[in-house]
Amino acid sequence: MSDVTPALLVGRDAELATLRRVLDAGGPRVSFVYGMAGIGKSTLLGCFGALCEAQGVRVASIDCRSIEPTPDGCIAALGAAGVTLLQPGPGDPLGPLACSTVVLIDTYEVFRIADPWLRHELLPALGPAVRVVVAGREPPMLEWAIERGQIGGLEVLPLGPLDDPSVDALVAAAGIADGDAAAIVKLCNGHPLALRLAIEAHLAGGSLPPTESMQRVVHALAGSFRAGLDEPVRRALDAAAVPRRITRDVLSAMLGDDAEDGGDAALERLSTLALVEATADGLRLHDAVHLAIVERLRAVDPQRFRTYRAAAWRHLQNEARSLARRDLTRSTADLLFLIDNPVVREAMFPTTAHVHSVERSRPDDGEALRSLWHDLETPAAASVLDRWLDCEPGSVRVIRDRSGSLVGCSVVSTWRDIPVALERVDPVLAAWARHLARSPLPAGQTTVVLRRVLTVAAGEGPSPAQAAAWLDVKRDYFMLRPHLGRVYTTLADPAPFLDALIVLGFSTFGPAMIDGDAFHLAALDFGPDSVDGWLAGLAAAELGIEERSMLDAERRTVELDGTTVALSPLEYGVMEVLHRARGHTVTRVELLDQVWGADQTCASNVVDVVVRTLRHKLGENGRRIETVRGVGYRLG
Repeated sequence: MSDVTPALLVGRDAELATLRRVLDAGGPRVSFVYGMAGIGKSTLLGCFGALCEAQGVRVASIDCRSIEPTPDGCIAALGAAGVTLLQPGPGDPLGPLACSTVVLIDTYEVFRIADPWLRHELLPALGPAVRVVVAGREPPMLEWAIERGQIGGLEVLPLGPLDDPSVDALVAAAGIADGDAAAIVKLCNGHPLALRLAIEAHLAGGSLPPTESMQRVVHALAGSFRAGLDEPVRRALDAAAVPRRITRDVLSAMLGDDAEDGGDAALERLSTLALVEATADGLRLHDAVHLAIVERLRAVDPQRFRTYRAAAWRHLQNEARSLARRDLTRSTADLLFLIDNPVVREAMFPTTAHVHSVERSRPDDGEALRSLWHDLETPAAASVLDRWLDCEPGSVRVIRDRSGSLVGCSVVSTWRDIPVALERVDPVLAAWARHLARSPLPAGQTTVVLRRVLTVAAGEGPSPAQAAAWLDVKRDYFMLRPHLGRVYTTLADPAPFLDALIVLGFSTFGPAMIDGDAFHLAALDFGPDSVDGWLAGLAAAELGIEERSMLDAERRTVELDGTTVALSPLEYGVMEVLHRARGHTVTRVELLDQVWGADQTCASNVVDVVVRTLRHKLGENGRRIETVRGVGYRLG
């Protein structure tokens, strides 16, 4: 590692004293630290964690970049850290845990779609003896302050630049001459990451950029830092900026011939660099440095950037085949990180400002909600939404801005939670039901409906509040995987959203009519591998990778789980048709037509006979050919 002393305790005594208050019996239960990228939030949390452990307080640390932004992802991380949630009985008070514990939650900006759950459910389940410190780039939404009493006390700590004496001390400790030190101090303006990069760049022989905005300073300094490295280290650093986590195997896959002495050597070179930290998931670049390096690579050498991404995708796909179900969280995050399209990637790695929150509506929201959709919809369409609020109030979510004002709503539900009575009064829901009957999902898969999104500013049209509602639905995607099979939505005017819908894989049908007004319908089928298979397909399409088929027409074989099975002509024909329609039901008539021939006269039971022998040959995998009673077959 570099000899440059990182900004640990230097200049943060007052902030550490503030955090210490959560350890007091009468102190706040939650401390929320916020500040811009690179301002030192993670360093402060690390120092506070060390202080807690020195005092005998148990510490559980969660980096939100390494978990799925869902309750399950957070609970799994807490469990791995040894924190057990309380399960009080009805009316029982939440008792304290056996020992005092501090939970440190870092990089909270990427966990924001699960923010309501953390406030409403996780904090009570942790119990009063557990204190929580949250760190993110933005201040907490107003709901944190409103619910201060329910949370058990809240203290908000903005983290600003280091003061001049602290900066002077750090630069002096690096042994930099007075003239150069003055230039560094002026450029960095007390920003810890910029200061550290400037010192590293200076020691590596790089030049300092002109004074600009702090983001540009950090980007320019990261470039100067990179320029001072040897060529093998530069190439390893470029590759390391592509995947979410840096491991020996993924480095070897990306670097190929560039890794002349193997992935171990590349990993060792990276581990000696400043701003590269070791985590339980592998090495990781600081977010701001990662962004600067990857943007440079994308702009200067787009072909190498694409090659690295494709190589990482192939490696991760091969790795995913051997993952246990509990490791799907890591696999999903890895795939999302390789997708460049912001429509998809924002689901887990949001870059937009957190200016809206989406939560379940409260009883006292009813009047404002009805007023909202009666102002924006026709009387008939608004009346349908009234029925949703009456029959399934849990499906109605409110969108609030930072002042707490209601600025929009969304109606979201799983199919099994929708009362049958709604189907009789909602033509959109009835149309979806007919579509579901024509194209049923495999056994065990479920459906989510996004019935409506409306905002004060733009109706159903694009707006920041509308984007927040869509981001909120992504949480349902992750919570329901691997059982989520389909999403339905509807739009009166789909034109502004068509490009995004096509990229995501939605197909359109309908429309449904409500008192003469058309509502266009859309469905997204995730396929047999649910959200993870859908993400893999999106990444492959973006990278121009054609997934290798399990079928070999020339040899007339099928490969499943590494085993190759030879098939008869009819067996292969049935398997080929089912594979083309994978995840969808193929009728016996369609199989007869496509495999036996349209003019072939034979009973449909010959299909059943061939499927039976095909299942037998496939062994355990034969169960993937599912019978859809009274209709036909489907390959899962």
